[in-house]
Amino acid sequence: MTDSINLLAEAKRLIQFNTVTTQSNVECALYLGRLLTQQGFRVQYQESRDGGQVFLNIIGTVGPATGAPVLLAAHLDTVDAGDPALWTKTGKNPWKATVRGDSMYGLGSADDKLDFLCKAIAITQLPAARLTRPVLLLGTFGEERGLVGASRFCQAATVRPSLAIVGEPSNLQLVTRHKGLLVGELALLRRGVYRTETAETVYDIEVGGAAAHSSAPQLGQNAVLRFLEVLQRVGQPPSALRLLHVEGGTAENIIPARCVAQVSASSTVRPALTARRRGVTVKARRLPAGWHPTLPWPDVAAYLKGLSSVLAPYQKVRDRAFAPPGLTSAVTRLRVVEGALVLTFDVRTLPSQDLGRIAERCEQLGWTLLGPPGDRWQFRRERQNPALNTSATAPVVGLMRAAMRKAHVPATLAAKAGCSEAGWYSMVGIPSVVFGAGQAQGNIHQPNEHNSLRQLRRAIAVYRAALESCCT
Repeated sequence: MTDSINLLAEAKRLIQFNTVTTQSNVECALYLGRLLTQQGFRVQYQESRDGGQVFLNIIGTVGPATGAPVLLAAHLDTVDAGDPALWTKTGKNPWKATVRGDSMYGLGSADDKLDFLCKAIAITQLPAARLTRPVLLLGTFGEERGLVGASRFCQAATVRPSLAIVGEPSNLQLVTRHKGLLVGELALLRRGVYRTETAETVYDIEVGGAAAHSSAPQLGQNAVLRFLEVLQRVGQPPSALRLLHVEGGTAENIIPARCVAQVSASSTVRPALTARRRGVTVKARRLPAGWHPTLPWPDVAAYLKGLSSVLAPYQKVRDRAFAPPGLTSAVTRLRVVEGALVLTFDVRTLPSQDLGRIAERCEQLGWTLLGPPGDRWQFRRERQNPALNTSATAPVVGLMRAAMRKAHVPATLAAKAGCSEAGWYSMVGIPSVVFGAGQAQGNIHQPNEHNSLRQLRRAIAVYRAALESCCT
């Protein structure tokens, strides 16, 4: 292999690529392919097409051509950057890696691009001739929209890896367990019609909140829920408020920081609607005469009330290894899609809970409240990600704990509230753990995401020690 990869220089280049999960990552994957080829990796790609765009998994292999490989994995996609103006540490450019002291700021710095570099550097620090089994370095697409790259890898694999070390920001703790994830979408298809004989006053509403990863909803302030609370408080009877449009939330795993809507209000509730509330802006505008579609917001409110009842028994179960210690649920989006009012929510379950059964109950709730699905409503499991539950005595755990001690990193075991690709690998029979530099809570999926350069270098040392132990 040639001289090892320069962490700081390549980190800045890698963050520059816009790999928001809904956009093609081809340019980034091909760049990394050239980088790995220069380092002596055998490089291949797994292609997937979605919505007219091309996405690539990149797989770099070193060592013998035969034998049960060791898999080192990280995802290259990111969530949406949100409002660039909020990225104050990077000059309002989320893709401009900026170093301030020990911290590197930029979208994907912690979740999860730089872990790929750490793994690549660790591999290049070992002479390929010493390797006794193949080492696979996998960079995936689509982790942030349902682990689709990991699924693609598992479906195409001809040899099952003996173990997987999966990158996610864990503060250099070894994660052996994490929650499962259901993302549900309730689409309300029937719209009402509101006719105005003359131009009429309507109200544009903007509700502010605070973004957070939806695995820790208590860290954010949900703008969509705040908006629905306003409607329920003011709209009595519900016919006194007509919802004409709404757009809240940006992604399926982010607590909404903003919700905007347009409503028509009867004269009896207008004073209550326009009353001053912190974080809520209401502006009047004129709606021209004519026919105007309305959206069934009372059905959304009823479904969320029923969902709370459905999930309540499961929320009584506690596992203090997790923070939060039980099942959580969060509304992440409310928007109009092709005329339908679509509610998106997630449910994160403990490893001991039956995610499939909970998903069935969420769908059955629609039947109970709205009747048979069809032209009135539809329910979709947008994603259903398996939990991770690796035994503390598994060989992969022992391998990593020994490597952490050798690299002078406390060999601490942890549980993760979010999910990861490790759940997929574990489900298909690959013993898996999660490890990586950087803080997750209060950092990822929001502006000014950052990572610690010191932790990144320590992660490299851990990966190298693990490979030396199991592959040389």
